[in-house]
Amino acid sequence: MDVAYWNQVAENYDKEIFSVLAHDEGNLISSRIQELASYRKTASDLGCGIGKFLPILSDSFRHVNAYDISDKCLEQARVNCAGLSNVDYIKADLSKQKSGMPEVDLILCVNAIIMPSISQRARFFGSISSHLNPGGHLILVVPSFESAIYSNIRQVEWNKRRGLSSGAAVMAVWNSNNKQKASHLQRGIVNIDHVPTKHYLKEELHAVLQGLDFDIQEIIKIEYDWETEFSNPPRWLKDPFPWDWLVTARKRGSK
Repeated sequence: MDVAYWNQVAENYDKEIFSVLAHDEGNLISSRIQELASYRKTASDLGCGIGKFLPILSDSFRHVNAYDISDKCLEQARVNCAGLSNVDYIKADLSKQKSGMPEVDLILCVNAIIMPSISQRARFFGSISSHLNPGGHLILVVPSFESAIYSNIRQVEWNKRRGLSSGAAVMAVWNSNNKQKASHLQRGIVNIDHVPTKHYLKEELHAVLQGLDFDIQEIIKIEYDWETEFSNPPRWLKDPFPWDWLVTARKRGSK
């Protein structure tokens, strides 16, 4: 994971990084947190950024650990959440093998496991599994590969409606995606603002989490407006809308 990149992003985080919380108009993530809330339990936010979800977690659990790779993001999170007395801020690269992380009852992880490296993602998922108590819950949000492909299809349609030939419409999308590498697409890696970003298939999430002894409780869409994908989208571009995957899963075993 690129510490320098995230330290740089921290200085202008709200403009640089898409806010899932702000665009989750159905409050799907917040409602899942509240359904699992208990002041007897503990929680962690893995990849907390500048602390968007920490007030919700702080209000819902006895103690919260906020992990991030970036010193700058953690500094901003401390400022943004200065009134929260039950939150600890911890610098950690969860894509590396970690030991000594306290087990908790709930893990929230929002668009943090997006690095292109297969081995780094595997270690991050391993950190999640080892950090969660048996019977504990994971609330995971990740970019949808299906949605990324679907958005490209709608972009091609838009290009054709603007008068481009079919071939030119496809090439325009390919060029706008910085000539997306075919080898990346085979692994679900899609460029976002020229940054290779891992996206996930629904079935892939099932396979990964079941392999880590999780029981999937739900995988649902967090839908967003087309403005999150395109500048000034046309009025005819309506539902289905683009989405991220929201996963709720329970680690096997009793507590």
